[in-house]
Amino acid sequence: MGSVKDLIVLEKPLGNKRGLGRFVFSDRYSVFDWGQMPDKILNKGRALAVMAAFNFEGLQKIGIATHYVGLANENGELIEFRDLKDRSNGSDTMQVELSNVYRPKEVKLEGRLGYDYSFYHENRGRLNNFLIPLEIIYRNGLPLGSSVFKKIEKIKNEIADPETREKVLQKIYEGYGLKSEPKPGDMLPEPVIGYTTKLEPGDRSLEDRDAYKLSGLCDEDFKDVKPLALAVNDFINKQAVDKLGLNPHWDGKVEMAYFHSLEIVDVVGTLDEDRFGTLVSKEILRQWYKRNQPEFSLACDEWKKTGEGWQERCPVKPVNLPSDLVSAVSQMYQAATNRYVERRIFNVPELEEVACMLAGFG
Repeated sequence: MGSVKDLIVLEKPLGNKRGLGRFVFSDRYSVFDWGQMPDKILNKGRALAVMAAFNFEGLQKIGIATHYVGLANENGELIEFRDLKDRSNGSDTMQVELSNVYRPKEVKLEGRLGYDYSFYHENRGRLNNFLIPLEIIYRNGLPLGSSVFKKIEKIKNEIADPETREKVLQKIYEGYGLKSEPKPGDMLPEPVIGYTTKLEPGDRSLEDRDAYKLSGLCDEDFKDVKPLALAVNDFINKQAVDKLGLNPHWDGKVEMAYFHSLEIVDVVGTLDEDRFGTLVSKEILRQWYKRNQPEFSLACDEWKKTGEGWQERCPVKPVNLPSDLVSAVSQMYQAATNRYVERRIFNVPELEEVACMLAGFG
């Protein structure tokens, strides 16, 4: 299915009939949309599965629809989060309902690579049981590594006229509720929702009007996307920040499907989808590559524009991480999950101790 988890299809979705499948969470990881990186992080997959199950069950309790069915134990039997035993390492398998996926066609537009979403345009408001081809980003703050800073830097480099450049930048700042240029570590006055593409080789940023055009949703349903994403963000904030002090909760993403109404799919609120605190996310791995192999992240930015299979064509390949960093990140995933779910599912040190180890790589 992807670089970090595999999908076992038990029943294929057909028309308005839901499918059924199982996510098997691996110890692989990905940065910069590269796909599988050269190292594996022990128990990362199990930590993500446990954290995601906890969130799905919590969201369902407050009335938010999801595609989550349950976790699977070692015998393949369906269980709930509460059935997991302490120090058991949890589960790496999750059962979910499946929706149809309609991929846009790769096309050449005026000599440049583009994607044809005409299927979504032509069937707007008539589609049901389908994955919405968007990633919905919620931002509470702007950590080091946020794509917002890349967007600002790009405008500074591309617009020569000072007056025009300043007007464009001010419009961006205002979109985040700010009056002036932010710096890494700034929190936003209110959470902000943004969109990127989901079914393209790279995540392409979209304005609200473009996200609507690509979504396949009618206007009334699209208006519910932001409130639903904000409700997920609020749930994660209450658990991570208010209850457990994983502060700040910088940002995260959700994916949605439509089956008679909107529902949350894939996974939410894990350390791969969201960024917490200063060292609690896979952002530390992105930053390690930016410092120690900067040519790799730069090459990814350029080659992902060339379409499917760009990883094979890219001449710069990622190097291995130091073994002690891999070990520390493994413990980070497990310790953060313990803290978040308020259980000792994994037998690792407390998060504060692990964070001290990770600080040495900052």
